[in-house]
Amino acid sequence: MPGPSRLRVRLPTALATLPALLVLAFAASPAAAEPDPSAAASVYETRVTSAEYYADLMADEPEGAAVVVDEAVSGLYDPEDLETGLHEAFGALGEPYHVVVSPFPGAGPEWGGELLPALHDRLGADGVYVHLRPESSLFDAAAYGVSLPVDDARNTVMSDPDIDYDAPADQVAERFVLALTDTGDGGAATTDPYAGPSMGDKLAEGWREFVDDLDPTSYNGPGNTGFLAGTLGGFVLGGGGYLVWRRVRRGALGGTGVAVVAGTVTVTLALAAAVSLGPLLYVVRVPEGGVELTSPREEAFASPPYVVSTTRTEQIAGALAENPEPLYTDPRTPLPLDGLAATAERLGDAPVPVRALVMPMDPTDEFSGDPEVLAHALASVSGEDAVYVVAGHRYSEEGVRVSGFAVGLDNVADYELWSALHEIEEPSPALALDAALDALEGIDLRDDAHTGVPYFMDSGTDPPGPRVPRYFTEGFSAGLVFLGPLAFVSLVGLVALTRLLFREAWRSANPEVRLRALRRMALRESRGLRALLDSGRADGIPDRLMPQAEAVLIAMDHGPDDLDHLGAVVVSRRVMAALNDPAGSVGRAPCRVNPLHGPSTTSRRIRGVKGKVPVCASCARMSEQGRAARVLRIRDRLGGELGYLSMDDRVWVQHHFGVESPDRMAERLLEEINAR
Repeated sequence: MPGPSRLRVRLPTALATLPALLVLAFAASPAAAEPDPSAAASVYETRVTSAEYYADLMADEPEGAAVVVDEAVSGLYDPEDLETGLHEAFGALGEPYHVVVSPFPGAGPEWGGELLPALHDRLGADGVYVHLRPESSLFDAAAYGVSLPVDDARNTVMSDPDIDYDAPADQVAERFVLALTDTGDGGAATTDPYAGPSMGDKLAEGWREFVDDLDPTSYNGPGNTGFLAGTLGGFVLGGGGYLVWRRVRRGALGGTGVAVVAGTVTVTLALAAAVSLGPLLYVVRVPEGGVELTSPREEAFASPPYVVSTTRTEQIAGALAENPEPLYTDPRTPLPLDGLAATAERLGDAPVPVRALVMPMDPTDEFSGDPEVLAHALASVSGEDAVYVVAGHRYSEEGVRVSGFAVGLDNVADYELWSALHEIEEPSPALALDAALDALEGIDLRDDAHTGVPYFMDSGTDPPGPRVPRYFTEGFSAGLVFLGPLAFVSLVGLVALTRLLFREAWRSANPEVRLRALRRMALRESRGLRALLDSGRADGIPDRLMPQAEAVLIAMDHGPDDLDHLGAVVVSRRVMAALNDPAGSVGRAPCRVNPLHGPSTTSRRIRGVKGKVPVCASCARMSEQGRAARVLRIRDRLGGELGYLSMDDRVWVQHHFGVESPDRMAERLLEEINAR
């Protein structure tokens, strides 16, 4: 692991000279052994606002080109490189600029844009003022004495779908400058900040999220890709299985049928393998990145000094060494400092060495916002074993809390120290530290106290395992064996249901289509009947059905109309059913509502028809009026459409398609054909 970097330290003049002035005051005092209370108060209770702090740093910058990168962000950036990049970005404006990159909001513990007005009042210079956050697309901006649409540009950046919420500061700055200078289509001057995202933006955002979920360098990317690929492969298997099932169900295995089935299986397996395993090549070829790489901060956590850069840590250690008591107050803290001088005097009376700190912390600072990291880093740099007590404000919480960590001390148990301090909450750092000192006096000191490994060293995020196992173990099998085939079956069912729901409405709205289908059905059934009569299986046809079969073929050869087509279908199906299942439903009359429904199962009334008539199970569940409305409508020889039951002058209707007096029906049907 690379060692900690040593960065250029720029301290405000007042803060840098304060310890020296204190040492001179003590050295010149004839009573150096008794520190002046007013001098101690000036060290711990003198307020330096964030605006004063950053304005003092900007005094060293070129006029109209000031960039200050807070050393607290050194865990994420090289401050000098970031400063150079921001100068290049804002230099394109052609206007004075004053930029601060800091994880701390400024005057208060919450973000609200108070820093920039105070900074402008302090500097008194016109230009663009920007407060960037280290890892966020949210930022503050203001313009004084220059005509630039900073509010519109800021809204443009924060609503840009191409800018991630945790975008780095330099990317946000570049996009902000672009929005300020671009007044054409899509620029800050033409963009409505209150307009919602367009449909194209939503689709693009959805696609980006989908691609991100499949990123091989993410935790779930290989598993998600494997699950999707397995599901697609299972879908292909379902489709191939369906084709084979249909062919086997129809008994089409004669001749080349077996070869067709074998070919279908082979092609299905090959295609499913390509679909389910092909994405694995992409997954393994993408270079390592993302969560697979350990960040510099995570590497630093593994060993002393536990931080990427020790610049700020050394600054704090130096201040603790120079101060009359081991108490450090950060100039950027928004918390009240009253009473800290008296608290400092109590530190020397603690039962164990204590180092106290009052400072703001943020997850993006070099300590990751973790007081434990701060304590161990400070102990590593200073070489001082002690209980490090950190007082600060926690986001979205009231009051001041404290955290304490024993570093290098074998007589303070970690859990006992945590139990003594974790419930402390006071309105000011002085009261919180006083409470912590009181709690320390009640801790049982013993030589066998349990001290474990720092929590931050043992709680890091483990890197993901190899990609190939994750591809196959996080849903691939479930998608291939279950979800993929289920998706195909669901699709087939959805298509079938859709056809069922819309078929009747479509036929009602398009009777000519329905009647053409009846003609095609009659031609198909009669061809099958003719082939049967010409084959050796004709001997299996019952004698009572043979005259009907022959009459059907004759009728189909002599200008058949729709009723002839209907009769041909019904009789042909009856003959085939008698051949395949002699003990079946051959003797039952066809459904009187619609003979195409098949054999009847019961009897019901139909409005307009005398007595009960045979109907199928589906029609039996309908009302009498519903059955009347469902009666099959066909065209007569004049082209008019009407219910087939009204054609009671025709032989087919009078004999109920051969159920009543079948021999007589065949004779009369031939007479009717000859009379045409």
